[in-house]
Amino acid sequence: MTRHNFEGKVAIVSGGTKGIGRVLSQALRTAGAVVEVFDVVSSSPVDISDAAEVARAVENVVKRHGKLDLVFSNAGFLRVGPTDTFPMETFDLTISVNLRGAFTLARASIPHLRAHQGVIVFTSSTSGLVGASGEAAYAAAKAGIIGLARSLAAELALDGVRVNVVAPGWIDTPFNDPIWALAGDQSQAKLEALQMVPMRRQATPEELVPAMMFLASNEASYITGQVLVVDGGLSGTR
Repeated sequence: MTRHNFEGKVAIVSGGTKGIGRVLSQALRTAGAVVEVFDVVSSSPVDISDAAEVARAVENVVKRHGKLDLVFSNAGFLRVGPTDTFPMETFDLTISVNLRGAFTLARASIPHLRAHQGVIVFTSSTSGLVGASGEAAYAAAKAGIIGLARSLAAELALDGVRVNVVAPGWIDTPFNDPIWALAGDQSQAKLEALQMVPMRRQATPEELVPAMMFLASNEASYITGQVLVVDGGLSGTR
């Protein structure tokens, strides 16, 4: 994994207790950052969709460490199914965690990021770029994140705050289990899905994290409002 220097940086990672977020948090700490994890299952739980709770959590981070430099908005929730029978409460939860959560974390963090010319990196998905059968709610939320990020990039550019997006394709974590379960024959479903990927495999979280760290680093100092796709060629060849 590419080494970046985040010595002295204070970072928040939402959804940081497992999968991509866990690997990202570990990599940031290795690179010298102080990392605070926002997650409903962490030792200090934070419901990312609760604006008041997120605001308090962000303020507590700043009180403990004196500043905030990096925000990785990575918390996600995935459920799939036909749109005409998709439960509305599940749709609401999908939007709440994925899109509202991204907005509330950004909203609470912006004043502190302005003070230190900080960075926001959102995690979207290739589903937010091209859509997928059974993923209407999830794809809508992830597409919304891209619109949110691009708007914030324009809004905050003169403050020196950069805002970008990483859009993963198939990443080998349990997060994708609802997709395989919907298909019934999970082994066959994975095989068929990966036949659409030119590289014919899923990525590991360790292969995605360097892209996230690059966007947060000084090496990306003139990059904002962009979507960095990490999908083995999937969206570029469909």
